[in-house]
Amino acid sequence: MCGICGLLGYDRSGETLQQMLVQLRHRGPDNTGTWATDGVALGHTRLAIVDLSSAGNQPLTNEDNTLWLVANGEIYNSEELRRELEAAGHRFRSHSDNEVLLHLYENHGEQFLPRINGMIAFALWDGPRKRLLLARDRLGIKPLYVHTSPGRLAFASEIKALLVCREIATGIDPEGLAQYLTYENTFGQATLHHGVNMVEPGQFLIWESGKLRKHDYWKPVFQENGNIGFLDACRRYREVAERAVKRHLMSDVAVSAYLSSGFDSSTVCTLASHQMRRPLATYTGAFSTGGWYDETGGAQAVATRIGSEHHVVEIAAGDLVRHMDDILFALDEPRMGMGSFSQYIVAKEVSRKYKVILTGHGGDELFAGYPVFKLPLLLQQKREGRLFRSLLDVRKNEWPHLVYFMLGRIRGGRASCSLPVIFPEKMLREGLQSDVYDRLHGIRPDGPMNAFPAEGADSYQRLMTLYLRTYLPGLFVVEDKISMAHSLESRTPLCDNELVDTALSIPLAVKLHADVLKAIPKKAMQGVLPEILYQQPKRGFPTPLSHWLRGELKEWMKERLLDLSSPLCALFRPQFLERLVNNYLGSCRKHVRPLDEIQTHRIWALLSLEAWLRQTRDRLGVQLTLS
Repeated sequence: MCGICGLLGYDRSGETLQQMLVQLRHRGPDNTGTWATDGVALGHTRLAIVDLSSAGNQPLTNEDNTLWLVANGEIYNSEELRRELEAAGHRFRSHSDNEVLLHLYENHGEQFLPRINGMIAFALWDGPRKRLLLARDRLGIKPLYVHTSPGRLAFASEIKALLVCREIATGIDPEGLAQYLTYENTFGQATLHHGVNMVEPGQFLIWESGKLRKHDYWKPVFQENGNIGFLDACRRYREVAERAVKRHLMSDVAVSAYLSSGFDSSTVCTLASHQMRRPLATYTGAFSTGGWYDETGGAQAVATRIGSEHHVVEIAAGDLVRHMDDILFALDEPRMGMGSFSQYIVAKEVSRKYKVILTGHGGDELFAGYPVFKLPLLLQQKREGRLFRSLLDVRKNEWPHLVYFMLGRIRGGRASCSLPVIFPEKMLREGLQSDVYDRLHGIRPDGPMNAFPAEGADSYQRLMTLYLRTYLPGLFVVEDKISMAHSLESRTPLCDNELVDTALSIPLAVKLHADVLKAIPKKAMQGVLPEILYQQPKRGFPTPLSHWLRGELKEWMKERLLDLSSPLCALFRPQFLERLVNNYLGSCRKHVRPLDEIQTHRIWALLSLEAWLRQTRDRLGVQLTLS
């Protein structure tokens, strides 16, 4: 894991590149490297994990120094690709897994991209053709940002590295802001920074002769096996998951793992421990609030069973006060809710001893772990006249989510029934400053989401495509920024290519066997995981933010959101903010956790916007206003 950046067509590019590398130093404290030629400058900060020698430093080049590469991430099938390339006559300078990219490009051009099994974002300069190839892995595990202007291109792993380029003028992007306020996320190429775009998951860009071309090399393809039975699917999952975890243990440094009381992280930790010669180090976050927010019991049961070196990281309300600004600065822009806070605290502790950590990301999206995945089956059963019987099988804790999304479907919009809406349009009309609302009015925040599903796909395929192309990449961006703020590489074994392809081949009815969410992983690991995991409700590493904001952090929240000198007042009417905060503090919904979630996310979104605007101004000297 590293940081990459580059400039094409800029004057004084060497000086600017050094400034960019300073902003990426946390991503790679082990080495900094640059390469430049006429009008082209590439930079790299290295976190040494595979091939710890200086031969693995980047930029990397090919045999005749005509291709130059900077890359961020890992390629888990690099050994088999390397053997193939060596047999074809290629000579390697290092044992870095990233070096295969150069030689694959020599043989196949950009057509090699679908063969990569890994998490990777890279830039490759082709000297003879005078063109730059930029690419991002299939699911968007590694981020990559681009800014273009006539005859010039700049790219980086993080937005803050682009903002130090004084030639790049940016502000708040109206489309990105509309998406964030509505869904607490941005989609496709959109960011909150005007003029700064993300390379999308499964996409590559080519910059040649001063022009940028975009191409998709991967999208979810459903090849469902209608003959597969539930037990066969469970056996298939277990076999593929074991291979995926083994591939993700590729490292020349020690590997650790996050461990909650959920099935995904527990599965990853268990399968990893079976393949390691030394005890796996596992980390769990623990809130002093206890109760619903306490996952230590299940995590400890897993740790005891696998014999891991287990660590419990205590998280308190004061940590949020101390680290809120650092979290938002690390993220570059607010995104994806309050989970980033607890992730930040645990990652900080992990990084004291380790450079690599395994996560359980992807299990819910790939194997139907969210209640919303029951909607397509319920709609199908309604058409078949079996709805009433199916509703009787819905579990009590799933009802609030299903009712919410059903109402969203009634209100209209395919995307609106699949993701929670944080600020409805009516609330934005009442709360935004009139000039801000005028700029956002007419923007369809769900527009990019409705463009994803393939024509002819059924409702389940559209839903899964939506989550794989929008929701999951958002989680990945947060995980990358939060872990790399502490020079920690996070890996996602459950998003291995083979496991993703397996998930795309299994029908939804099999994934929801016996009306159980994530039925396949649960059954596949039964008898291996502790029984306590099967006796508890799904949590998803919840944060007791609502308790804190109505208790010991109430005055801190009010100071951040209601100060008339706050940059937030340039976007929202102060009287609206005051009414929103007061209603939140006195809301009767606080006694019903599922009903309280949306309004707590609403407060978090505002706290995040405030910290982002202020930190971008104070730390980078960039005053963000609506473009």
